[in-house]
Amino acid sequence: MFVFDCTRMIGYNDYRDFLASVRLEFDSAKGALFNEYSIIGEFPAFDPEAYDAFRHRYRNLRQVVIQKVLARFRSFLPRECLIYEFGSLTKFTDRIESDIDLTICYDSPKTEAHECAEELIDYTIATVFRQSIDNIHGKFQHYPMDRRHDALTEADNLYALQFGSGRIEYKCGPETLHENLMHIKNTRDYRSLLDGYKEKYALRCNIDCLYSIVVLENTTCHDFIGDLAALEANNDIFDDYQYEEHLYFFADAVEISSVKRAFKDTVVTMYTMIAYFRRRANWLHRYSMTMDDVFQSVVLRELFGDNYLARLRQCLLLVLFYWDKIELMLKQKGIRLSTRCHLMFSRRELNAMLYREYHTQNMMEDTESAINSLNCLISDGWRKISCMRLG
Repeated sequence: MFVFDCTRMIGYNDYRDFLASVRLEFDSAKGALFNEYSIIGEFPAFDPEAYDAFRHRYRNLRQVVIQKVLARFRSFLPRECLIYEFGSLTKFTDRIESDIDLTICYDSPKTEAHECAEELIDYTIATVFRQSIDNIHGKFQHYPMDRRHDALTEADNLYALQFGSGRIEYKCGPETLHENLMHIKNTRDYRSLLDGYKEKYALRCNIDCLYSIVVLENTTCHDFIGDLAALEANNDIFDDYQYEEHLYFFADAVEISSVKRAFKDTVVTMYTMIAYFRRRANWLHRYSMTMDDVFQSVVLRELFGDNYLARLRQCLLLVLFYWDKIELMLKQKGIRLSTRCHLMFSRRELNAMLYREYHTQNMMEDTESAINSLNCLISDGWRKISCMRLG
């Protein structure tokens, strides 16, 4: 078990009161929003404008929580910090149950107190969102670390926040031990952070995670976005990229992990296509890129056509719509829509489960159709790009 001593940061009762207060405020706002847009219960007809409006408002609710928790425990981190988000929440490809990709970076020597403060922040955010703490990721989690923890097993995947008059114990999801340890134990210095991004450019990997940065705080002397922009200018991460058309079909026996891969790989492939075009046509003059930037771009409308971008947006939203519905249904049954979930269901069973939740027939077939419609549009986009004269 890994124990984090938070005694000097906040009392047990004060922490429970703070957690309950933030959670109550979030649950109240979330419940009202879900009712307004009929997210739970009867299945409404898909309305892309209403659904997109819901997603923006729900994303803002989540950001309020993240900012509030960071503000409460910020004083226990070094004075000079770089704190930023990345991933689906900042690309605007997020779902209701999206992970939180949050990185805290500092050049001061990392101490146990800093480690405890970060774990306290992560646990609080995850608990408010009713997620496992391994739903929170940081960039340092993806970097190699020493071999001291190689002998640990799944039985060691236990954690506790220790307060003066009480403690909170919790577990993480299966198969997450080593990722959790990298997230907790790894370095936090800026040079290591930037070296990690240099490696991504050198290896031509994780393209979809490069352009989704929202800086929440930068009190360091480092120009993070400027350094990333320089990496982008000096490296062509797409010089060996080869698009491969892919369609997804759910068999009569469906492993949950395959559903997650179909959703995630499709959305990542779409974002990568746009990122490739961004690099070649230079239509966006800043480092980070959201899907709102894509669909509101006059340049892209002129090059791809209004009709294509409108269809791409609608197909993306429909895929995210079904992703949300399936993920929420499974979560209510204690099942995580994860690439690590190897539970098997028949297609008929999944359709029946979804029907009981949303009173709509053949949702797995509709989901498959939505995913493949988006993949067909992605292929069409690559054909359009191949006909353009790009740098």
